[in-house]
Amino acid sequence: MTTRRAIEIVLAATLASLVAGAPASAEIPAHAPDPAAGNDYRYEPEGKRDPFRPFALQAEPQANAEPLSPLQRYEVGQLKLVGIVLNVTPPRAMVEDDQGLGFILTPGTPVGPNGGIVTAIKPRQVVVVEWQTDVIGEKHRKEYVLELPADEPLAGLR
Repeated sequence: MTTRRAIEIVLAATLASLVAGAPASAEIPAHAPDPAAGNDYRYEPEGKRDPFRPFALQAEPQANAEPLSPLQRYEVGQLKLVGIVLNVTPPRAMVEDDQGLGFILTPGTPVGPNGGIVTAIKPRQVVVVEWQTDVIGEKHRKEYVLELPADEPLAGLR
């Protein structure tokens, strides 16, 4: 007989003697939940944060939630630059949506739902800057350049 087999026989015999000699009603340990208490706990997620979402991505509460302007409802890439006027102060540019609805831009005009701002209007382009938060919570500057098609004349230049 091997040592392992001998240990198995001793453990089986010990377990059998314990079960045979156990009282009919075993005591419940003090730390075990009481089955008579009716533990009917249910998790209610309302008003609690998502436990699987990183803290860095928690939505920042907006003190004054202003409604978005029509121009802020479009992503920057959905707009097409159709005209620029530089000989006025401040310079102006015109963009259109896919349905042909036009909007006038000046430096400082908010564009897009991500807080984009027109930072510059140049002879053939408009620069829009957005700050985007990555998955780690770091903010990165994202610059979009809307360019006037090459076949369009420049308005306001002589």
